[in-house]
Amino acid sequence: MKNLYLQAARCPASLEPQSFGLWTIERRMPPENEYAAGMFRMLCGDRQTALCRVTEATMHLGAGEVVMDDSVVELRRHLPIWLAAAGRVLITGLGLGCVVRGLLASPNVEHIDVIEIDRDILDRVGREFLGNDRVTLCHGNALTCKMPGKSWDFAWHDIWCEGSDLQLLHLKLIARYRRRCERQGAWMLPRFIKRRLAHWELIG
Repeated sequence: MKNLYLQAARCPASLEPQSFGLWTIERRMPPENEYAAGMFRMLCGDRQTALCRVTEATMHLGAGEVVMDDSVVELRRHLPIWLAAAGRVLITGLGLGCVVRGLLASPNVEHIDVIEIDRDILDRVGREFLGNDRVTLCHGNALTCKMPGKSWDFAWHDIWCEGSDLQLLHLKLIARYRRRCERQGAWMLPRFIKRRLAHWELIG
């Protein structure tokens, strides 16, 4: 079952390499070195797709910081939501769309609401899900976006921010939605936080 979700979550070839605004979608292929190529295929298969963003730390290099990719190591961090989710699911942050693809592979998931703050990400990555009755995309800030009358069985917070405040941001999202979600989780939420907030029904 885990492999099913990992395969389903990978970026399709239709999500082509491109640059827009501060973002770049890169397609990486196995290197020529035989040993390195073997390691690459073990982690990424025949290709790897990465989402990069220019930040203050990388601006002088003329390159972007990798925000996420669809390697096995990266995707395994989202297994808690894919294995637990059922019913209606809220996702904050679309990224490369990997979490949504994994959820769509589960027959237990009825509907997915996605809140994404970056219009460019919605326009490029979100087009894959347009017309899918099981997915609703919302352009907005998940900390302030109002979705009146909605509640969810599960929520997964996967928002990226520049700097070191990612876990604080995820905790703010968990606090904001805890009365509207049965269970919640977040990418790379430290174990000590999950233990201290066990009464909030955190996933993972």
